[in-house]
Amino acid sequence: MFTTTIRSLTIRGVRFSHTEATTAIPQPRGNIKEVEDFLKAIGRGCDEFAGKFETWESLFTTNSRTMRNDFGIPTKQRKYILSWRELYKQGQEPCSISLPSPKKK
Repeated sequence: MFTTTIRSLTIRGVRFSHTEATTAIPQPRGNIKEVEDFLKAIGRGCDEFAGKFETWESLFTTNSRTMRNDFGIPTKQRKYILSWRELYKQGQEPCSISLPSPKKK
């Protein structure tokens, strides 16, 4: 009975451990000094949403739902911002990645 209780608590702890994770906010580096610089560097018209993020911290803590509902950022640009945000946390310098042109029929 005791081992069952411990096992149950362990499973419960593992299951919800991902919700307690805190996100690290990287410091601006290189040519990136503020939100507008970051969004301009990644391209695809994301710099037009620079005014939506009040601070550097808000850029790295705002979730996708808030970007959609409160900021009105379209899906493609929102996903692009979120992916570059994660790459920046991992140390990659932002650059513009152009979309491939559609093939002619």
